[in-house]
Amino acid sequence: MKKRARWLFGWILVRPVRWAFSRMAWASYLRIKPEKQEWDEKWRMPNIHWWLLYLSIFRFFKWLDGDAWRVFCDWTGGFRRTYPWPARFIHSIGAFTAGYAISGGQCFHCASPDGCQVTLSDDDSGKTFRLLETWSVASMDGTDHHFRGITICPKCGYENEYEEGSL
Repeated sequence: MKKRARWLFGWILVRPVRWAFSRMAWASYLRIKPEKQEWDEKWRMPNIHWWLLYLSIFRFFKWLDGDAWRVFCDWTGGFRRTYPWPARFIHSIGAFTAGYAISGGQCFHCASPDGCQVTLSDDDSGKTFRLLETWSVASMDGTDHHFRGITICPKCGYENEYEEGSL
């Protein structure tokens, strides 16, 4: 029942928020008139509304993720000694919104930190990661070893494809 509730919560709240904040992150560059991309012959439309949202909403939530929660903590000796509930609450809101768009670290579907694809891809048991293929590519820096697989969130069961390389 918990997995089903998290799955529904993901479709109703998490995915629309993820979509909106990723659009804001992509709009950090202002385009006033349509531009044609040289490499794939596609047109990019003006993004004034997303750029304004980036300047206002996205930057506020980025501040929540980065610095707003720190004033509630005890920093004696240069290290964080406490992490009280107001700091955890503010930090979780920032990490859920702009923090995910910047650095990830959560399940795309249910926003659980246990669903981070980088961490899930280390699983050798096959419970949270299924390996699909591996290959190597020669590069100027040496051999780059790649893998591709399916990560499975332990909280909601969402399956997502993940690919990573060694370089």
